[in-house]
Amino acid sequence: MDTKWLEDFVTLARTGSFSKAAKQRKVTQPAFSRRIQALEVWLGCELIDRGVFPTRLSVQGNLFYEQALTMLEQIRQTRNLVRGGQVNLPGGEIHVTVPHTIAFSRCPVWFEGLRSGLSAAGKNVSFRLTARNVHDAVGFFVDGGCDFLVCFDHPMEPINFDEDKFEVRPLGREELKPYSKVQNGRPLYTIDPLASKPLPILRFVKHAYLSHMMEICFSNGPLFRHETIFQTDMSECLKAMCERGAGVAWLPTSTVGELFYSNLVALEGPYKTVIDVHLIRRKPKPEDEPLHAELLEQVWQLWPE
Repeated sequence: MDTKWLEDFVTLARTGSFSKAAKQRKVTQPAFSRRIQALEVWLGCELIDRGVFPTRLSVQGNLFYEQALTMLEQIRQTRNLVRGGQVNLPGGEIHVTVPHTIAFSRCPVWFEGLRSGLSAAGKNVSFRLTARNVHDAVGFFVDGGCDFLVCFDHPMEPINFDEDKFEVRPLGREELKPYSKVQNGRPLYTIDPLASKPLPILRFVKHAYLSHMMEICFSNGPLFRHETIFQTDMSECLKAMCERGAGVAWLPTSTVGELFYSNLVALEGPYKTVIDVHLIRRKPKPEDEPLHAELLEQVWQLWPE
């Protein structure tokens, strides 16, 4: 038996069409049909119910489908092992790239939910997380460096993806607004356009996407005197500095968490904005490995908002 026959069969089962499967496998339809027939001869049974249209698997075909997936994964694992590589978990590895802010605040909950859902489907999957600034994260993803990208998006600073190559799914929103330490039951700092003394600001570094979001926040209200006393691209660091009373920080809601457990208070007013959070994946390609492509589809469907 040729392992290509297994890959052909899995592709056919996924597409439900001889013509689509042949196109994905980059062979002519007659050649593809002969390879499926060769697999059936080797197994000694029909895998395709040829008495119906559109194409569907026979009872034996449905039974063999899961076995074919397992066999392909075992072959891949064996190859890695004899080459001296690490044997990954049976379900495979998923590589996700996110902005620094989301890595701390949202990813632990997402991955816990994904692992639970995939485990229920019989998949034991490993996740690899890469945290970068938004610009580098997008470039890394577009260049094929990871399977999924989680990214911010805002009407005034849009991040556009080619609709022919990528799919985008909403994952909720973040509200970016100013916070101050609470002292004696009141905010230690307030934003007052009439104040003569500059307000100490804790901000994201200039190249960071959330730094541009801060400028949008500033433009939503009257000008006020301020001075930057600290910069970083890590929202958790800004939060820690703010909690110590160093100044006012513009933070995403997921970074702040429940204010009941914090000594921070939101400074209400116009100096805020709402940012969309998106999940992006590359549209499936004909040359994609069937087993990994199916796993990516499951992750896409199961990803919690």
